[in-house]
Amino acid sequence: MKKEYELLSREKIDLSLCSTDEREHISKIEKLIQSSADYFEVYRQAFVPLEEGKHFTGDDLRKLRASPHYKIALDLVERYRQKYFSG
Repeated sequence: MKKEYELLSREKIDLSLCSTDEREHISKIEKLIQSSADYFEVYRQAFVPLEEGKHFTGDDLRKLRASPHYKIALDLVERYRQKYFSG
């Protein structure tokens, strides 16, 4: 796996900031995209594990959305959305 991920916004994220489980989750999303999985399945696989069974406060949501893991997952899904629905 590469050491850095560049978002569509050009922000660069050091992948070492993600835990092993988070990097595995990102890899799973990438594999789904590479296999041309249904967009809605990719979306579900990307975000359900991050949000499932959690009761968020505003502060929790800010922390989640600021996390490298969430930013990368969101970026991967957005890139796939653009590709999936452009044709």
